[in-house]
Amino acid sequence: MTTEQRNLVVIGIIIAMAAIGGLVAILVSSSNATPTVTDYSNIPSARQSDGGFVLGSPDAPITIVEFADFLCPHCQEYEATTGRFIQTYVITGMARYEYRMFPVIDPTLSTYTANLAECSDAQLSGSFWSAKGLLFQYAAARRIDPATITRTFANDMQLDYGTLVQCVGQADQVQTDALLGRSLGVSGTPAVMVRYGNGAPEWITFNGQIYNRGGVPFDVLSAVVQAAQAQ
Repeated sequence: MTTEQRNLVVIGIIIAMAAIGGLVAILVSSSNATPTVTDYSNIPSARQSDGGFVLGSPDAPITIVEFADFLCPHCQEYEATTGRFIQTYVITGMARYEYRMFPVIDPTLSTYTANLAECSDAQLSGSFWSAKGLLFQYAAARRIDPATITRTFANDMQLDYGTLVQCVGQADQVQTDALLGRSLGVSGTPAVMVRYGNGAPEWITFNGQIYNRGGVPFDVLSAVVQAAQAQ
């Protein structure tokens, strides 16, 4: 093979690699451009007496309570664990999952995204859980732009934009959730607690360890739920 032929082969390989790289970039971009709105309509949902959002059967003996901020990177990472928990224990009726909005990252934008989730449910009952998942997708993809988030969210959730705008200026569940969290000693997110029956949320204790900071591992949540079934 001559030097010229070798050069042509190298150039061909480079072009092919560039084409593959471009295709991958397009695929990644496409996946980020179309968020997934998960349907929770087949799972019972309710609100606590103070308005807190709860997912799962009211007959479940135990509730896992999470305090989180949509803008919190650790909360975004913990979404995989909560999703697994919902699939394994909430859908099966063994436990409930309660989500409390606790703004820590940005005093304005963290609160605003929380209001969007609440107002989605106000306009379309039961849609809080789909809104929660969608907002976490936005945040993880760095797609929460204060200038466009309301319109984007309204479109993806199929909500009336004008009604949504009016609601977010009046929503206040995030203040209730934050006040509850502070009264329980929550200072960062995610913070995960347990509620037995109708009792107050408390820190999870397992094998002598108190989990009062960060997300609780799935195997610990699993052990706590399994123990509650035997009582």
